[in-house]
Amino acid sequence: MLWGQLIRGNYDRLLRETIQGCTGRGLPVTDVAERLARKGDRGQAAWQMRLGLAHIGVWSSAKLAFLLSLCLNAVTVALIFLAVWALTDTDVFSNVTGIYQDLTNRSVDLGTLLQPSTVWPFAGAVALMNTVLITLGGAGYALLYNYSVRATGGVMMGFHTT
Repeated sequence: MLWGQLIRGNYDRLLRETIQGCTGRGLPVTDVAERLARKGDRGQAAWQMRLGLAHIGVWSSAKLAFLLSLCLNAVTVALIFLAVWALTDTDVFSNVTGIYQDLTNRSVDLGTLLQPSTVWPFAGAVALMNTVLITLGGAGYALLYNYSVRATGGVMMGFHTT
């Protein structure tokens, strides 16, 4: 029946009936071009609809969380090296080393901790840990949301056109 109506040219009526059946309100079906063509017309009433978010894809959420973690890691690594550079350039660690030696009576150079051979692995470990935890957190959030939707019905959002 669907293909027969499409072939006979009843596409607009079929779409309108489909929308009426889904929403029960009989909202007019328009596309972007028709909306832009009628943009100057202010006589039309605003239509309202309520949509509910009932499912979040776990794999999609994990991929998005992974990409966000990569962005966060780039900023984190840059800030680590900026902090190390600023602390060594302003001789903060030489002053802290002097205070530490006075308090403990040990001869220790804390500046050796800021060698590139120790800062690079530290920054890499922080970035790797962030990537794994943020990706797992994004996937876990999607799973928890999908399970909570069964009890709460999801998040309802209202939209309207002007």
